Amino acid sequence: MPSSSDSSLPLNAVIEKLLDESPLDDFVNCAVDLSSASDTPPKISLLHVRFREDIPNTSSLADFLSNQAVNYALSRRRRDAYIAELTAGKNGDLSLANQISKAVRNAFIQFRKEYPSRASEVGEVLAYCVAVHHLKAAQLVAKMSLKTSTNMPVHGLDGIHAAVKDGVLNVFFLESKLAGSAASGTADYAESVSGFGSSKKQYLQEYGLVRDLGNLDALSVTDKEYLMEYLDVFGKPNAQRRERSVGVVCYSETKHFANKVPVDDGPLDKHELHFSGLYSKDYDRHHKNVINQLASHGVDPSKCLLFLVAVPDVDELREEFYDALGLPPVATEAILAITSVAKDEQE
Repeated sequence: MPSSSDSSLPLNAVIEKLLDESPLDDFVNCAVDLSSASDTPPKISLLHVRFREDIPNTSSLADFLSNQAVNYALSRRRRDAYIAELTAGKNGDLSLANQISKAVRNAFIQFRKEYPSRASEVGEVLAYCVAVHHLKAAQLVAKMSLKTSTNMPVHGLDGIHAAVKDGVLNVFFLESKLAGSAASGTADYAESVSGFGSSKKQYLQEYGLVRDLGNLDALSVTDKEYLMEYLDVFGKPNAQRRERSVGVVCYSETKHFANKVPVDDGPLDKHELHFSGLYSKDYDRHHKNVINQLASHGVDPSKCLLFLVAVPDVDELREEFYDALGLPPVATEAILAITSVAKDEQE
């Protein structure tokens, strides 16, 4: 493998050139993080929408994700071109800002028009934010920009990110799910990760997108070539990298959000703390359930990381996300079946 002298920067510094900022903590609280999770794999983190006093603030989260959609949907090269044009504008000209918003909206409109049954991009943007904020992992390829390009595959991973930990490159394969319950969402994840893990064709295809159409083009030639020493699965299949599947399951948590405490003049955060406490107690149940689901599909739990994100209603979050983007609802959009009671009884 190359040494840091082969590049103008060490590996982690090259990755950091592609790393965005996503202040997810302002909108999504972490009740149980990966570091305090069980020693038994897979590692699971429990997240939930933040409260405005006693009200889960879904609208604020939807607005935040609609803003983050710009970074998720547009390639780094295209974003850098917009930034350069804005910087070069005279007398505070911001007319380009509307063009940027249109570019993002058009990407979502085109995708939803062609694939209405897969209109769940809010989950993909959320997964992007989780990877950036909690894993400090840079986006290697803007999948949304490829999904709306001619002849590009629609199916496949929802994101590919990378971070350097203890000097080792970690590649994260993102799978996002929207679900009526945690059990149904993690079951969908287990099935998806099993399918990806058993498909060499899809595995090579995803790395091919990183190589040929990814955000690495925004790097200098030297830095890109250095990073590709780790990511070229075709020429260097045994390069030193660690690969992990990351599941981000956003689901409707109907039970705990309904368990409220009275509003009074006490601490403002008591409502969020109350919910977080109830939610944290479910960790063992969720963890056991995921272990069983992964085992049923023959998936190695040691190579999986899961983030469960509880909201009162995923359909409400999705509708408010599209509204924040300025998009009308899709009449043919499938509404998630709420099967949480039956599923949870089986966990």
